[in-house]
Amino acid sequence: MAMKFKVLVLDFDGVILESEGIKDWAFEKLFSQHPQHLKDILNYHKAHTAVGRFEKFQYITEQILSEKYTPSLEKSLGAEFARLVFERVVDCPFVKGAKEFLDGYFGEVPIYLASINPADELQKILQARQLEKYFKNVYTTPWLKKDVLKEIMGREGVSGDQALFIGDTFEDFRSAQDAGVSFIGRNSGKSFQGAPIRIFDDLTGVQEFLEQSGS
Repeated sequence: MAMKFKVLVLDFDGVILESEGIKDWAFEKLFSQHPQHLKDILNYHKAHTAVGRFEKFQYITEQILSEKYTPSLEKSLGAEFARLVFERVVDCPFVKGAKEFLDGYFGEVPIYLASINPADELQKILQARQLEKYFKNVYTTPWLKKDVLKEIMGREGVSGDQALFIGDTFEDFRSAQDAGVSFIGRNSGKSFQGAPIRIFDDLTGVQEFLEQSGS
C-alpha cells in the first residue's frame, strides 16, 4: 500500500475499539455509592483524558470525597475497575475500519500502540481480541505519550514527518505536537478544541486518506 509514513502509532480506546464510553460507565459504577458527588467525579474524569486511572482515583478520593487514599483502597478500586471494564471491552465493537486498517498495514510498516491503560490489563484485552500480533511494541502507563512518540522515532530512526500518531483526544494531539510527530484525529465524540488537524469519523476514512495521499 502506498503511504508516505514509515511508522504508525495508534491510541487504543476510541481508535481501535469503541471503548471510551465503557470507561465513563465504569467510573460512574465505581463511585455510585457517592451520588451527591457523582457529577463532580464524572466531570473531573472526562476533563482529564490523559490522566491515568490511579491518579484519578487519588484525586477523587482526596479532593472530591475528602477521604483518605490508602494502598488497600487503591488496590480494591483498581481491581473492581479492571473487572468492570474487561468484560465490556472484550465484547465491544471495533471502530469502523480498524481491523481492516491493521490488516492492511501489518507487515508493511511498524505499528505501535500507545495507551494509558495499565500494561497487564491491556495485555489481557489484546490477547482476548487477538490483536497482539499487529503491534511491534505496546506502551502503557507510566509512559507519557509524548515520550512514547520520541522513543519510537529514535528506535525506528525516523523523523517527525515520517511518523503518524492517530488519537481521539486533544491531549493526543498535544502529545504529537510536543514530540514533533504528524497527527490525525479520530472523532470519538471528544473535542479537539478547534485544533488545525484532519479528523475522520472512523479508520476507514483515515486509511482512504492515507492511500490517496500516497508517497
